[in-house]
Amino acid sequence: MWTFLSLERLLQDLRYAARIFAKTPAFSAVAIFSIALGIGGNAAMFSLVNALLIRPLPYVEPDRLIRITGTYPRAALPVFQQQSRTMNVAAASTGSEFNLAGQGEPVRVFGSDVSANFFTVLGSPISRGRTFKEGEDSPGRDGVVVLSHSLWKGKFASDSAIIGRVITLNGVNRQVIGITPPDFAFPSAKVQLWVPMRLDPSNFLEYWAGGFVPFFARLRPGATAWEARGEIHSLITRFRRTFPYPMARSWNANASAIPLQQDLVGDIRGRLIILLCSVALVLFIACVNVASLLLSRATVRRKEIALRAALGAGRSRIVGQLLTESVLLALVGGGLGLLLGSAALSIFKSVLPSATPGIARAVVDWHVVAVAAALALCTGLAFGIAPAWSASQIDLTESIKTGSQRSTAGIWAAVRSWLIAGEVALTVILVVSAALLMKSLYRLSESSPGFNPGNVLMVRISPNQFLCKERSACVALYQRILEHARNISGVTEAAVTNTLPLDGEFPTIPVDLEGHPKSVDYPSPMLWFGAITPEYFHILRIPLLAGREFTQADGANSARVLLVTASTARRLWPG
Repeated sequence: MWTFLSLERLLQDLRYAARIFAKTPAFSAVAIFSIALGIGGNAAMFSLVNALLIRPLPYVEPDRLIRITGTYPRAALPVFQQQSRTMNVAAASTGSEFNLAGQGEPVRVFGSDVSANFFTVLGSPISRGRTFKEGEDSPGRDGVVVLSHSLWKGKFASDSAIIGRVITLNGVNRQVIGITPPDFAFPSAKVQLWVPMRLDPSNFLEYWAGGFVPFFARLRPGATAWEARGEIHSLITRFRRTFPYPMARSWNANASAIPLQQDLVGDIRGRLIILLCSVALVLFIACVNVASLLLSRATVRRKEIALRAALGAGRSRIVGQLLTESVLLALVGGGLGLLLGSAALSIFKSVLPSATPGIARAVVDWHVVAVAAALALCTGLAFGIAPAWSASQIDLTESIKTGSQRSTAGIWAAVRSWLIAGEVALTVILVVSAALLMKSLYRLSESSPGFNPGNVLMVRISPNQFLCKERSACVALYQRILEHARNISGVTEAAVTNTLPLDGEFPTIPVDLEGHPKSVDYPSPMLWFGAITPEYFHILRIPLLAGREFTQADGANSARVLLVTASTARRLWPG
């Protein structure tokens, strides 16, 4: 129990420590800044780790949410929903762009097609209005939309009367039925609205091959993830037999069920671990640095401490005073570290994909403050114990006469030397690691991506659906756009493509090879493909290794032609 006397002694030690540090501002500044760097980096990293790895997802019973690995056509969703005994299955596309009209200037927003039970399976509450009802993913009933809180606040100025209003998305009228909470971010943080994923078996292309989507699920009461994994394989096998075209036996053969939070974090977990190890190493270096400074300072203060001992101060009292000084240094450094941590957090966030779900929850809150305070206390004790114990090993007569004590000074000098050597070694490790990283980044920046983006301007266009109901109308639209672009002053060439290099959003198609009949054992290869106009390769300075480029004569009324990459040619026609 704390007594009045012990509290008075603590306050006395704190006042004395403050006076001591005020008399040595250079030493104090170096020590405090060293600690601040270490604690600031760790506070920022804890904020990220807490938001992405530790804190549960903001849904009902988040530990029962799983991701069904693999991707599936829309036709698979009813099969999984109706035949699964262990899971309530839902789907959500990774997202696409929509043209939003209906209030003010049209804007481009990012939205996701989701199953009607999307919000129910997640267990996410709605801020205003309602979520999708059963059957609102069927044709004729899918004219509804749920808006994100950020879109409602930004585009619609937090209009409380927005529920029930009709807006236009890609030329289709949809009624706003709900607003999500501010922290809702699924399947990614960049999604601004959600529309029903239309399930229309009469639309063969959309239903069976219109872009495969991820599935996720909530385990039914009493079901386990292990049971769900076993059922997933049987569901896939059953559904594969219903395909209207041969599907490989290997399709989703390794599908499994993993915790949804693990799936959302994905590869980011590895980056977080690397960053966490790096900042922990920085904090360790800071502790070693301050400990060596305090050991040197203890030697200078030996006569002062001997005099205090001569006046009656016991060893525990002296050690307590010196540890109080160390902890005070650490706490002040921790306070400054929180300020540095706020800035470091912004830098760390920029390293991670901005669409990472939950990244908005990474803030300097009371959890981070508590961790920073605990780190400061622990580090203060850690780097203060050795100097405090060293200073307390005194011979009163010898110390008062000469101000030194050779028998123990040599031991602690050796300790200080080892600390400095360790600090230098760790610093060298960090510097070498940083140099290797910079070298890798430099090589990456100098490597050729296979095209030249110099003096090339990209403009993304997303026409409304009613403009592209027929292929001929869509082609005519892009031809008019190209003609206008070529007439702009300073433009020498213009081209159109449905996807950009390194964009990562290539559609896929199955291809049939002459002389290679397809079956479940020899399925059609799936290839990424892009549609372009003839000027595309010339604008990006992409050379052809063989054959010819497209010309204006290549069109709907001419022989069908295509270009393939060298790796695709080797894959399809080896030798």
